[in-house]
Amino acid sequence: MSTFGYDDEFSDETPEWSKKDMDEEVRRAREALKNERRGEASERAPSPDVLEELVLYCMDTGKFEDGLNFCIKLTEFTPYSADAWQKKGFILNHLERYQEALDAYDTALVFDPIDVDTHINRALTLDFLKHFDDAMASIEKALDYAPDSEDALFAKATIYERNEMYNEAVRVFLYLLHSDKLAKDVWYELGYCYDFLGRYSESLEAYNRHIDEDPYNYNAWYNCGVVYSKQEHYYKAIERYDMAIAINEKFVAAWYNRGNAYAALHRLSEAIESYQEALKYEPHDVPAWYNLGNAYQEIGDLRLAIKSFTHAIALDRNYFEAYFGRGSCYDTLNQYQLALDDYDRVLELKTDYAEVWYAKADIYYNMNRVEESLEFYRKALQQNPADAECWFDYGDTLLELNDFSTAMQAFQQASTLMPEWAEPYFAMAKIHAVQDSMHEASDLLVRALTLDPALRSDFDEEFPTFLSAPAVNVLLRAIVKVFPV
Repeated sequence: MSTFGYDDEFSDETPEWSKKDMDEEVRRAREALKNERRGEASERAPSPDVLEELVLYCMDTGKFEDGLNFCIKLTEFTPYSADAWQKKGFILNHLERYQEALDAYDTALVFDPIDVDTHINRALTLDFLKHFDDAMASIEKALDYAPDSEDALFAKATIYERNEMYNEAVRVFLYLLHSDKLAKDVWYELGYCYDFLGRYSESLEAYNRHIDEDPYNYNAWYNCGVVYSKQEHYYKAIERYDMAIAINEKFVAAWYNRGNAYAALHRLSEAIESYQEALKYEPHDVPAWYNLGNAYQEIGDLRLAIKSFTHAIALDRNYFEAYFGRGSCYDTLNQYQLALDDYDRVLELKTDYAEVWYAKADIYYNMNRVEESLEFYRKALQQNPADAECWFDYGDTLLELNDFSTAMQAFQQASTLMPEWAEPYFAMAKIHAVQDSMHEASDLLVRALTLDPALRSDFDEEFPTFLSAPAVNVLLRAIVKVFPV
């Protein structure tokens, strides 16, 4: 999204700068004002004309703190200058001192109530203050004075965009495509809006139209990559991220999303490399540390995975996903108490995290605390009753404790949720066989073997351990009818 109104509002006034000379002028003026405030004015403060030039230079180069000091002095010299107050508002807005910026714009309008640019910038500041209706009123005031103002219309569309009113923004942006001055920026904003509307092909077309005119805009290349990622076209996304990085090698978001795209393709070495590059430029990026940990965990390097998750936790003690990731690594290493400590920390931060309750249940089961594990399976299922695998593990645990009735209900839930999964039918066949319901057991076995013929070896291995030979033969005859040897 653009920051229209704050980057180039005064660009027509900006002269050609000699950076070295101007930086020296800024330094001298800064010292002169500082000495003046201390009553040690060894050098006269800059004249209004010099101050105005310095203010424009600071606005153009992002030296906003200096620019504000010069602007304050300028308004002392020319307290009735609407232009000086407008510049002060512009600078204060960039410093995110929005209420002060608004006050400066209001003062400017006292001296020039019909200045269109001031009304536009005031509207954008009001929007930053979350005063949407007032912002729109200010834009309409600008359009009252200049009905054909493309800048006012662009600002109006931008405010719609910031407030997630994307259809409204698109309508205004489309109207502005005829503008020679704004068309390039309009295409970029249309790409952004279409993306959030889920109109991905139109988003890509708009970004590409912008790139045709501004091929070095790395944000546009990056945004194309984001759109392709949303469509799961990861190779195309990576190509766009690579273009963004070629233009700006320190573009952390592009490295990060490139890592995500490679991770989605299970090309984990490239994913790890991308996350490492992101962290080289932004070592405090918590999600990058977390995703790096996930990539290491997936390739089985649990030591580096734990190290990465621990980095994420050190940066953000409330990042519960990293505790879960690290706990999963400890779980795999059979370091159950460390895993439980991390899982418990997750549940302190997010009590409705079903996957953690499930993982905790599995640990208790693996620690031979089988009856206690049931409590955590129930907690997991309360949070996510649609988890077929959890229903199955819950039923399997109940079956081990000979609670056939409740186990049967659990397996039935699993089979309802995943009717093409063979294991629940196989488990229910066991229960019916134990209860001497051979007809039901036969039907369920046939269903299970139809879905997964490999379960035949499990049948041959398991059923003779709890059934008599005649009972096993009854089931075998039913199986052979459907699956002849």
